[in-house]
Amino acid sequence: MALPLESAASASTPPALPFAVADIARVEAPSVDTFVRRHLRQGCPVILTGLTEGWLPRTEWTPERVGERHGDARVVAAQLSNGTLLDDPIAGAIFRHVRLREFVASLAGPESASDYVMAPSWNFPAAFQDEYRVPPYCVGAAHLRAKLWIGKAGTVVPLHHDVPHNLHVHLAGRKRWLLVPKAHSSRVYPRGQLSGMPNFARVDPEQPDYASHPRFRDATVFGGILDAGDTLFVPHGWWHHTRLLDDAVSMNFFWGGPLIRLASFGSTVFKRARGIRRDEWG
Repeated sequence: MALPLESAASASTPPALPFAVADIARVEAPSVDTFVRRHLRQGCPVILTGLTEGWLPRTEWTPERVGERHGDARVVAAQLSNGTLLDDPIAGAIFRHVRLREFVASLAGPESASDYVMAPSWNFPAAFQDEYRVPPYCVGAAHLRAKLWIGKAGTVVPLHHDVPHNLHVHLAGRKRWLLVPKAHSSRVYPRGQLSGMPNFARVDPEQPDYASHPRFRDATVFGGILDAGDTLFVPHGWWHHTRLLDDAVSMNFFWGGPLIRLASFGSTVFKRARGIRRDEWG
């Protein structure tokens, strides 16, 4: 089923897609055992509702309110080019530290964003840890890392995959996701280990070049729009592309068992040896 058109009031309207998109299932957050059986073991993405119990109210998660509470924090941000994650063929993504208060103020400008905050939780003062709860599905995981994401409407992260599982808790604004199963990896044309962005694809799902990437015609693409309070489970290895439809705030949790912990460590060592994605985790 194709995704619905965004309203005229949208701060950012995504381009129309030239293919059908299958809806990501949406369910009330189940028990841990049910989640493991139906989604984690099956490697099946799902949008979950009701996982922000015990968090600060949603009204406290706008960029402005987060900036008021933690404006002095120096946080990790990825540089953008025309609103899209900067792709340096040698160094990969480029990260730097920005003052959160100044970044939030910049969102009011008319130009495209120059940065996308992707800040590890330890960039924030200790009081920040009381504002959220680790989702029950990843509590006690052998590998667990959390980030806060703040960005301007129109910000895009190209198609890529991650080693760990991902629980992405959306807190303010709207964010569109496009997902491709890891079994269809060859159909998105991975860039390869010698690229500065080894976990990124050559295909742009918003503007696919079928002449250069004909196999993408046979890829299955899932899609969904996250609203405040929604959580998306992205199984490890699944490809995903994101676009912010409004100024937005999210928090995500990368997690997994001992094997994913080992694979994530190996990925980090490889990136450092290659000199790519420096400073991503502060």
